[in-house]
Amino acid sequence: MVEQFVDGVEIAVTAVADGDGPNALPTVEIVPRSGVFDYESRYTAGLTTYYTPARLDDEVAKAASELALGAHRTLGLRDVSRTDAIATADGVVHFLEVNVSPGLTETSLLPMAVQAAGLDLGGLYAGLVDRAVVRGA
Repeated sequence: MVEQFVDGVEIAVTAVADGDGPNALPTVEIVPRSGVFDYESRYTAGLTTYYTPARLDDEVAKAASELALGAHRTLGLRDVSRTDAIATADGVVHFLEVNVSPGLTETSLLPMAVQAAGLDLGGLYAGLVDRAVVRGA
């Protein structure tokens, strides 16, 4: 696969369904010390600085949230997803990918977004499990 290089700020937006549809959590900005968010930067604590909420102007943050919610709905996802994107200096948000199983490690982005939203991670997951049980009944 070949993709065009997009220079900008790497961001991640988590979408979480709360029963009334998906809502976007605060955007996480990813700033690897090496300049490249590779495997080592992603999974080695201290090699990347994360800003939650991201240091974006309000319109760009809103566009990132709308992109994540649009991807979540368009792909027919439910419960939780994380959309990765690049925000360019001119305020355009470029879609990279959607993750349907965001991580829960010490360097994972979903727990950062949950904390920035003032939510309890255990409570959030308990609610997701409760809704899945009702759906399955």
